[in-house]
Amino acid sequence: MRIFLNYPSCRGFTLIELMMVVAVTAVLLGLAVPSFNALMERQRLVATQNHLMAGFHYARSLAVSTHAQAVICPSSDGLNCQTGGVWDSGWMIYVDRNRNGRRDADEAPQRVERQPSGLRVRSSASRPQAVFRPNGGSGASNLTLRLCSESGQALGTLVLNNSGRLRKTVAADASGRCT
Repeated sequence: MRIFLNYPSCRGFTLIELMMVVAVTAVLLGLAVPSFNALMERQRLVATQNHLMAGFHYARSLAVSTHAQAVICPSSDGLNCQTGGVWDSGWMIYVDRNRNGRRDADEAPQRVERQPSGLRVRSSASRPQAVFRPNGGSGASNLTLRLCSESGQALGTLVLNNSGRLRKTVAADASGRCT
């Protein structure tokens, strides 16, 4: 005696249906991933600009409140300023009491930022750091920090003028490439 069980309520998906779902999902992901990457790059730019602006504002207020020169410069170790205008590894702020242009042993760093953002941050080699005077001015020529993607495309800039005012620009105003 044979017993045949018929389960009409137990139905599954065919292989063709599953392949169609996979194909539609792949197309949607293909459209979404580039937009998501662009969004993440814009967010890294905004975050890096805001961190740098906070550092520059802190250095300026430190110079005014201590009545001494305050310096913000690129630094990878948090103890010494780097030359060459590469700010990728971070920066530090210190009070230069003897006005010799470098951090001495008795001049402790007031703030150190070391958070690589995945962006390239470059200033001109002729002005790799900003020195704020007790009146809040930065003197010398304008300091421009160019923020670029990992591929070297300019995304935005920060410009510090002689009076100590800092402004940021977006990609449309930033031209050229970072090296």
